[in-house]
Amino acid sequence: MINKLFESIISQICSQHFSRNFRYSHPLILILLMTPIFSAIAQSAQVNWSWSGAVTESSFRVNARTSVDSVAVRLIVSLNSDLSSPTYSSLDTALGIKNNRIVKLRIDSLLPGTDYYYGFEIDGVKDTTAYGRSRTFADGPHSFTIALASCAQTGSTHEVFNTIRSHDPVLFLHLGDLHYQNIAANNINLYRNAFESVMASPPQAALYRDIPIAYIWDDHDYGPNNSDSTSASKSAARLAYREHLPHYPLSSGEGNVPINYAFSIGRVRFIVCDMRSARSPAFSTDNPTKTMLGASQKEWFKRQLLVANGRYPLIVWVNTLPWIGNTGDDGWYLYTNERREIANFIADNDIRGLCMLSGDAHMLAIDDGTNSDYSTSERAAFPVFHAAALDQTGSIKGGPYSHGAFAGRGHFGLMTVSDDGDSTISVSWSGRNQDDAPIIEYSFTVPVRNIVCGDANGNAAIDLADVVLLVDHIFSGGTAPQTLSNGDADGNLYLTVSDAVTLLRYLLLGGSEPLCP
Repeated sequence: MINKLFESIISQICSQHFSRNFRYSHPLILILLMTPIFSAIAQSAQVNWSWSGAVTESSFRVNARTSVDSVAVRLIVSLNSDLSSPTYSSLDTALGIKNNRIVKLRIDSLLPGTDYYYGFEIDGVKDTTAYGRSRTFADGPHSFTIALASCAQTGSTHEVFNTIRSHDPVLFLHLGDLHYQNIAANNINLYRNAFESVMASPPQAALYRDIPIAYIWDDHDYGPNNSDSTSASKSAARLAYREHLPHYPLSSGEGNVPINYAFSIGRVRFIVCDMRSARSPAFSTDNPTKTMLGASQKEWFKRQLLVANGRYPLIVWVNTLPWIGNTGDDGWYLYTNERREIANFIADNDIRGLCMLSGDAHMLAIDDGTNSDYSTSERAAFPVFHAAALDQTGSIKGGPYSHGAFAGRGHFGLMTVSDDGDSTISVSWSGRNQDDAPIIEYSFTVPVRNIVCGDANGNAAIDLADVVLLVDHIFSGGTAPQTLSNGDADGNLYLTVSDAVTLLRYLLLGGSEPLCP
């Protein structure tokens, strides 16, 4: 049909301007006449899908896939829905052979707590079909709401996605099983096809264009059911995640490594763990070497807890699968030694303000800390919230849960943080269905600790006793500072002799004040 259209247009133009013999004896004339048509086709390149993420107070990222190869793609960002008075990102290329035509674009120097609209310029032409919206986080202490959920059959068009979008959360935290392809081969094209199926769903595509995403996989979107580090698809899964997602900086780096990361919203720290690609097989012997996190990710996680403790009143551990329970086919109850190790670490280091967000089980469930403590000293209880399933048959795993467990589909969660900058932060959890009816709810508060940088012994004053405590801890393994921030006088996030020297210079020589990390 297109060829016939070309033929008709060219014939009409030639008949109006040239004799029959002239127009058909000069191929160059035909080529010149067709150039504007080919140019129009080249300019019809469009964005197939896009989503935003990696949001901060002043920036966000957008990943998008174009319909054809494009040598120069950039974001158009504006405070106005018509994209007037825009700013632009730097350019990226969309080449099938290079990046599956997926561009990774970042925009900086934005205002905090502000809605922005974005579109795309492709090879110098504005694409008017692919507008999106993102929002920077507000700066400093502030209140906000995120949505969270997991588990939807591939390409689901369930109404629940529209319901989530109607709440206009600052972030949609996807807790895994974005699709159910159960890929068992090291073939990145299988993952690419899975992402295309997800983005072909109108309600999902609309949600992801409108609300920034933070996503971590679970088993069915990483590999087969209950998959782990031995999955043949591991490398392809890791590479496909990096190719498609507008993710925060991944703490393990680039390449064939886990996809764990962390980010902050106001005075809340989110620590997101990869519970699949570094773990031991579920039914291997449960001994001290069996791991859910893998050695390097576990050390990173512990470090994140230490750094956040005291600095952030609320610490959110994003752990995709059940923590609570003693039986089941998949969950921490098959990794009891490591579960106890982590619980003891939380207790021994007085990690406060911790809570957990989870998915995997196709249920809404909340525990207020009654059943979550697996430490030897029984000092590591924290609230747990499961939010699923978006669109899968209901199931219940783990437990018991103090506030119950409710299996079903069409489920999602809302987490509202109320922070006026005062001495407490309030948190409300609400598990809801596609009709936006609440099914399960729970609220709690966390105190804000007043940390004095350099006050290693926690007595609200900086003196020589703090130097003595630091030296004793560093060289003799004595009592540790109350939190890392208490003792980290030089602000480098580590406790070293440099911190003691910084305190001595401050106390005796009038040097720089201790610097909180």
